[in-house]
Amino acid sequence: MPITPYRYVIFILISMAYVLVYFHRTSTAVLVPELITAFKVDTAAMGLFSSMYFYAYAMCQLPAGILADRWGARKTTSASMLLASAGTFLLVNSSTFEQAMVSRFLVGIGVAFIYVCGMRLLADWFNKNEFATYTGLFTAIGNSGAMVSAAPLVVLITEMGWRGALTVSAAVTVLIALLLYALMRNKPTDLGGANPDDIEDIKAVASPHSGVGKTLGILVRKYNFWTIATLFFVLYGTQMGFQGLWAGPYLLNVYQMTSSQAGYLLMLIPAGLIVGGPAAGLLADRIIKSPKTVIIIGVIINLITWLLLILMIDSMSWCLLQLIMFIYGFSCGSVVVLWSNLKENVDVYMFGISAGFVNIFVFSGGAVYQQLLGHIIGQAPVVDQFISTSGFKFAFIFCAVSLALALLFYATQKETT
Repeated sequence: MPITPYRYVIFILISMAYVLVYFHRTSTAVLVPELITAFKVDTAAMGLFSSMYFYAYAMCQLPAGILADRWGARKTTSASMLLASAGTFLLVNSSTFEQAMVSRFLVGIGVAFIYVCGMRLLADWFNKNEFATYTGLFTAIGNSGAMVSAAPLVVLITEMGWRGALTVSAAVTVLIALLLYALMRNKPTDLGGANPDDIEDIKAVASPHSGVGKTLGILVRKYNFWTIATLFFVLYGTQMGFQGLWAGPYLLNVYQMTSSQAGYLLMLIPAGLIVGGPAAGLLADRIIKSPKTVIIIGVIINLITWLLLILMIDSMSWCLLQLIMFIYGFSCGSVVVLWSNLKENVDVYMFGISAGFVNIFVFSGGAVYQQLLGHIIGQAPVVDQFISTSGFKFAFIFCAVSLALALLFYATQKETT
């Protein structure tokens, strides 16, 4: 039996959901000034508020992997999108900062199941030699949500206010949930098609009914797993600390830009990732044919952009800022190949649980870095209502040093046979 063409419908559906995941994840970079005014809080409180999404997300990753393997993507994704919309509606109607914190946490829980289910679907519907390519495309499409959460969201906030803009996003999230339930299918066999592994004659080396505890036991004994998890924690943590929250305040305070100007520059980060993700996947699958090598190259480029941000913290021209933001996003695209690297190191039957377990590290990184950077930036003096450049410089140095150390550890990863 051939692989059913319906896999492209599956890919489009899960990608649409992932667009909303990224929108909710990165919208805080634009919402910071609005929320500080609305709830009368400081930068440290905003770091905590934004990180609630990531703590909730990380907490749900192991359950997400279990549900992706056992309950199936259709029910899991549609239910989680409904919860995300409920959390957004709660934020719209929040009158206190405590209510806003709870709503952010609920949104984090709601969107937490999409990426792991997406990885499960890609593993079930696409061949091994397509996996990195479609993972890159999946991430690239998702990052268009980050683009929408930048300049377009600024325009929507200007026209409707931040509560009106988020009401629209909540309604769209409900619509996607309904589409997922109506059209999503878990495996090709649900439609009479063949699984890719059956066609390629790939056989699992262990029972797909192995318990969660046994699967986790196998993972934690793998040295390569820890190299992947550590780099995920730091690379994605620094990305979300910057793109997801503090890049906007950096541009507003250090360069004293308007919200529209900062929103435009923020949009260039996901634009770069939209190009970089598929490029990294293509390199890993077809050209270099080594996920590890592609990842190392990508992280080195990422470190160069951090170095430029540190050395030229307040002296970059408009053109150079545009270039730095795009290249930074492009280099972040290498993170998608880490999933292909993970797939090289685990059996297919345990991939859902493995992806969920790894994602605990990924989104714990996002939470930790947003809070830590908020604390570092919050120590800087405020002059004429603008945060001093020194706060952002020390935050960026912290990001660069920790990422360099994580890369050195990752480079020790043992080759798989």
